Amino acid sequence: MHIVQIASLSGVPITVSDSLTVGTAGASWGPDGFIYVDANTWRAGLLRVEAKPGAKPSCFTVLDTASGEFDHTWPDVLPNGKGVLFTVLFNSRNGAERRTSYSIAVADVPSGKHRVIVHDAMYPRYASSGHLLYVTANKTLMVVPFDQNSMNVVGEPSALTEGMRLGPWGSADLAVSATGTLVYATGAGQGKQELVWVTRDGKAQAVDPDWPGDYWGSPALSPDGKWLAVARVANAEPMNIWIKRLDRGPSVTLTLEGNNNFGPAWTPDGRSVTFSSDHATDATDLWTERADGGAPAVMQLHEKRNLYNAGWSPDGKWLIFRTDVSSPGSGDILAIRPGIDTAPVPVVATRFTEMAPALSPNGRWLAYVSNETGEDEIYVVPFPNTGAGKWAISAGGGTEPLWSHRGSELFYRAGSGNLVAVEIHTQPRFSLGRSAALFPAAGFTSSRFGPQYAVAPNDRRFLMIRAGTPDKLIIVENWFEELRTTSRK
Repeated sequence: MHIVQIASLSGVPITVSDSLTVGTAGASWGPDGFIYVDANTWRAGLLRVEAKPGAKPSCFTVLDTASGEFDHTWPDVLPNGKGVLFTVLFNSRNGAERRTSYSIAVADVPSGKHRVIVHDAMYPRYASSGHLLYVTANKTLMVVPFDQNSMNVVGEPSALTEGMRLGPWGSADLAVSATGTLVYATGAGQGKQELVWVTRDGKAQAVDPDWPGDYWGSPALSPDGKWLAVARVANAEPMNIWIKRLDRGPSVTLTLEGNNNFGPAWTPDGRSVTFSSDHATDATDLWTERADGGAPAVMQLHEKRNLYNAGWSPDGKWLIFRTDVSSPGSGDILAIRPGIDTAPVPVVATRFTEMAPALSPNGRWLAYVSNETGEDEIYVVPFPNTGAGKWAISAGGGTEPLWSHRGSELFYRAGSGNLVAVEIHTQPRFSLGRSAALFPAAGFTSSRFGPQYAVAPNDRRFLMIRAGTPDKLIIVENWFEELRTTSRK
């Protein structure tokens, strides 16, 4: 993903860095000329990158793993440039039970040394009135006097409102301007997304309105199309893999105890699901578990690098996956033949970032995403002999490739936001046919790292995640004056 700098409203965007993996958990521009960003990978501190073309990011904060710190997210640079406020995610264990909590910390600039200043809180935002805004786990918006010079809380907190809308990784819909306009959203937040069937002409219908949850992408349909596997957060439980009978049938959660279980892929026989999990080691490994939960999950593959985007070849001989985009090589596609290979073999592994591998139904062709041109685009290579040819599929940006079940089309999300279908011909040789935009897909969850939708067996509709909307968006003008009036009472 690129970090861009815009000199003015009419200026031309300038790429600052194309090697950052920031995307989900924030960035903040400081008066020192550096942009502070979330690393967008688990078990990582904040990064910073100078706001100039071609700049290279460097580590800013380091996790205090001894205290259970798991991630640093949502930075907010203080106006005086002395420090950076951010959210700390903690993971702790009590026997087999794993608990997630949040606190607010401040890091010194430029050393990056940090300390927690507010416990059981998230998403800090500094107000130029001399206050710190944050949200508690019970969705209450709080305000407390804060001295940015000493970087300390200097008074007692007060509650502003309840029912705040919360998002992933300790986020909230909250902003305050330097002149005193406060904007925030209230509502259910997590759980407001819904699974929908979308036809090729863009008509959407809910899969099951009575099955709410916070969906973490990569929905996967069983080979017969009757079952769905999806990463889902329900109530206050950890992220887990759920198996649901379509459309309105029962659902069960797989039982691997861990805070992060995601990215499910069905085995070719439809009996098991392979997924990524940080359950047992310091890395994110691949695990396989029976879809009916009738047997314990087993570790499929462990590497020092985090492993994502698992997928099986149709004959079950190959397991294909990608490595972490922040690892050496900046993300590679590898594969292994379980029971045959002693170590994964490179499939597409270059100095560029390769993601979202997708094998064709006959297992002979591999589609994937690469940023080798400076922009994410879709490519296809033969499999497993990937050096025998290469074809560019998209132009102007492309992510989330998936094959039709007949293998005659390749779907992807274009840079324009449309879901696109490209005709694929493999006889007498590989070639592309007609390309058609099916429907605008901006209203559905998307990610550069892997498909956020699934293709129905008849190739006539898609299972997608429709993004939720806040119940209420509140705008408070002259909030600083209101704050002063309240404090005098």
